[in-house]
Amino acid sequence: MKQAGYSSRRVRVAILICLSLLYACAATAAEKPIEAEAKAWLDKMASAARNYSYDGVYIYLQGNQIQTVRIIHSAEKGRERERMVLLNGVQREVLRNNGKITYIIPKNSSPVMERQRVHSRPGFPPISPERIDKLATCYDILLNGQDRVAGRNAQRLVIKPKDKLRYGYRLWLDIETGLLLKTVLLNKQQNLSEQFMFTSLRFLDSVPSASLEPEIKGNKFVFFKNSREEKDRMQTTNSWHSTELPYGFELSTHRRYSSTADSQSYMEQFVYSDGLSSISVFIEPLKPKQEPLRGASSLGVVNAFGTTHGRFQIIALGEVPPATVQQVATSIQQRTGTDSD
Repeated sequence: MKQAGYSSRRVRVAILICLSLLYACAATAAEKPIEAEAKAWLDKMASAARNYSYDGVYIYLQGNQIQTVRIIHSAEKGRERERMVLLNGVQREVLRNNGKITYIIPKNSSPVMERQRVHSRPGFPPISPERIDKLATCYDILLNGQDRVAGRNAQRLVIKPKDKLRYGYRLWLDIETGLLLKTVLLNKQQNLSEQFMFTSLRFLDSVPSASLEPEIKGNKFVFFKNSREEKDRMQTTNSWHSTELPYGFELSTHRRYSSTADSQSYMEQFVYSDGLSSISVFIEPLKPKQEPLRGASSLGVVNAFGTTHGRFQIIALGEVPPATVQQVATSIQQRTGTDSD
């Protein structure tokens, strides 16, 4: 018999799966270079999503959950704009204007719990490598032949973790542009646990401005907008920090989201990354009579761990093993003499 609260916990974890961001590998151990051709493909992939304009539809399969998302991306005159629209279920949209992100979600939803519906990370692509020269401390990266995805020729890469703190990936990159067309995430048993794949994709010379404006209107929805700190300010301006991160992970992004309808409703997100895998930590004030999430939960390969710190709910989640998210969640502390509110 399922334990009481199991279903609601699973629902909360399912909703939490879209903010989460895509980042960086740092390590202090001896480094060896990634094989030159594989590195060149990762470099090409990292820049492709930012430098091309395109309109496509992709599916995101996680456990028994399937989401269909339309993405419209504009890269013109040094400015990036992006609109992601969830095509199944209740309407939701994510808008991005360079580093500014706006989530349009159902009214009265928790700013933490609703962030993850459109995708497990905010924005596209779901994986975006950084500091590629250092990835070899965490992963083995290999070329693996060619294939076709959404009618386009693709180069395959296999990425194998070197420890039990993270999972492996298979990537399909567009041969012409380097854009990520498909990913498969493998759990520790090397079984397929998550898949992202374009089903249609068009590259564009330009994107009409109207295509990047939201279609959702009405008083049943609310806009949550973020403010993002530059990396050199994150360590000194935020009131939360981790006391013990897993090997290879470091703070990559800090965002604070606030509601345009309720100034008291806000949420903070901290993203810790090893260059490919990322862990998002969400912190929000507990509402009166709100039942906090405590302990471990999972949906497919996404693992979450909830705890509390005073009157704040803390939830860490990511496409990493359960022990990794638990270590991060339990290491989050509030800096002495600060109050997030």
